[in-house]
Amino acid sequence: MVTAPPLDPLNALHWLRDVGADEAVLEAPVNRYAEPAARPALAEAPVRDERPAPSRDVAREAPRRAEPERPAYEQGTAREIDAGLRPVAGLDRSADLQSAKALAGAANTLDELRAALERFEGCPLKKSAKNLVFADGNPQADLMFVGEAPGRDEDDMGLPFVGVSGQLLDKVLDGIGRDRNSVYIANVLPWRPPDNREPALAEASVCLPFLMRHIALVRPRIVVALGATAAKNLFDTTEGITRLRGKWLELNADGYECPAMATFHPAALLRMPLNKRYVWRDMLAVQERLEQLAGGTHLA
Repeated sequence: MVTAPPLDPLNALHWLRDVGADEAVLEAPVNRYAEPAARPALAEAPVRDERPAPSRDVAREAPRRAEPERPAYEQGTAREIDAGLRPVAGLDRSADLQSAKALAGAANTLDELRAALERFEGCPLKKSAKNLVFADGNPQADLMFVGEAPGRDEDDMGLPFVGVSGQLLDKVLDGIGRDRNSVYIANVLPWRPPDNREPALAEASVCLPFLMRHIALVRPRIVVALGATAAKNLFDTTEGITRLRGKWLELNADGYECPAMATFHPAALLRMPLNKRYVWRDMLAVQERLEQLAGGTHLA
């Protein structure tokens, strides 16, 4: 039996960053590799058990308690662990990435880009998804939203943001006087990950050339990244969405440059409604910037 080598702490941190665990939950970091502190003595004497002790035969025949399974970070390297959690994350996708860049770069229209995605075989998610989820809205709009990946409803209908989170996005748009006819919506991944899991790093990377070409063809005045996955891939950053949101950044998408901002994903707002106030502030800032760029007008 082959025993996996111990996991290097630095590799563990790299793996946590790649899967999105980049923000502390506690007020202070916890060293999981340190020896556990000794359990403090009880203030009170334990209650005496008055029951008779089991016989020697019973005690001898009592089954031994199984040893607890070692945590994942002690069972293999970061690449092996990531490959187990995300089946394609540890594989070499360099050839698929080159194919994606070639197909995306050759597309000069949105129809050609969609056809290129339909021909692309470098992302295994295509095999498990029902439909290609390309985009929705007005490709002539000055504002473009980029989400994470399709969910079940989106996969069924072939359109982004048509489920519960999409309904919330519609309300956000209504708050700034817009609807789907005045914005354009796409995702980092055009195919649904199984069980709506978070996209693997390799999956997002191999689809990124298509997204960047998508933005370059639409040429919006502003791009808004919805959620951590979209922000990290668009801006090539490891910074968490809580720190990143609300900041103006410069996006370079396949040679096309425009201002961009990240904000919380609508699905995250369903879990934490208090964050709606931050999204409202971000959308007001986006609308104000658009009016400045357009001289006080925008696409209705």
